[in-house]
Amino acid sequence: MSPQTPLQSGIHQLDADVYHADPAPAPSLSSTIAKIMLAQSPLHAWTASPRLNPDWEPKDSKTFDIGRAAHRATLGAGSDFCAIPDDILASNGAASTKAAKEFIEAAREAGLTPLKSEEVLQIEAMRAKISEKLTALNIDLDPAHSEVAALAQLDGVWCRAMVDNAPGDARQPLYDFKTTTDASPDAAMRAVMNYGYDVQAAHYLDTWKAATGEDRLFRFIFQEKSAPYEVAVIEVGPDSMMMARKKIARARAMWANCLSVDDWPGYPLGVHRIELPEFFHTRWLERESVELDHKSRTGKDVLEMARQWQSPEPFRHAGE
Repeated sequence: MSPQTPLQSGIHQLDADVYHADPAPAPSLSSTIAKIMLAQSPLHAWTASPRLNPDWEPKDSKTFDIGRAAHRATLGAGSDFCAIPDDILASNGAASTKAAKEFIEAAREAGLTPLKSEEVLQIEAMRAKISEKLTALNIDLDPAHSEVAALAQLDGVWCRAMVDNAPGDARQPLYDFKTTTDASPDAAMRAVMNYGYDVQAAHYLDTWKAATGEDRLFRFIFQEKSAPYEVAVIEVGPDSMMMARKKIARARAMWANCLSVDDWPGYPLGVHRIELPEFFHTRWLERESVELDHKSRTGKDVLEMARQWQSPEPFRHAGE
């Protein structure tokens, strides 16, 4: 199917490149574009849209390779991966030789993610760990239900969402798989806040319901990229989801407005006065208090103490 072929509302099995090229009847709102518009501006959202920006190109980076390969290993869908032969790598293990570069280029042209042999072993270890963990949790990520695209109209705008796994049983949650350096619940909470994953969850659920009529839960599966490759399944709580739905509704309203008038403003003109958060000032006040306490007790500034510590004289005495 060509990326230019428009699709109608519903659930579709699509290649990732077709989905990311935006196959909706009109320029559609994805969770990524919604997050960009909320965090930055409509102009940034326009720039990220493959249907609006004539110079748009899909992003491809070596930093995405482990995530892509892990998705393939976990979900059984998406681009497959292959190992770069060790004997064509440079002596330091870098893929910098002519042969390695040619292998990588050919692999990418074939739709494969090229990895070094140790990275392939890493992916296999991740697959074994997540399989063990999800089995214990009675979570079945059937490849037949992986990478499912939902397409629907909400509030007068087309929306799209590529769900990593949507179990055939409508009583089961939708799942999104993410690789990370720290999958602990606290770190996952920070990731949700920092990367707008709450907005993603709300967008996926709203789009899925509009496309299918199904009310579902949404869960993230976080997995660490280094040993022990631990896994945590995370569900955003109802209060946070209520706020996330307010955010995504605002993004839809902004998208609709900008589309209707074909005007995509950037940041407001003017000088923007900012106030730094209270905790930032508190850290300085705490430091100031410690230094004043040190001076009241010793009669010396902490800077003088630092000079003494850095002086070679104490070391000379210590070695005598």
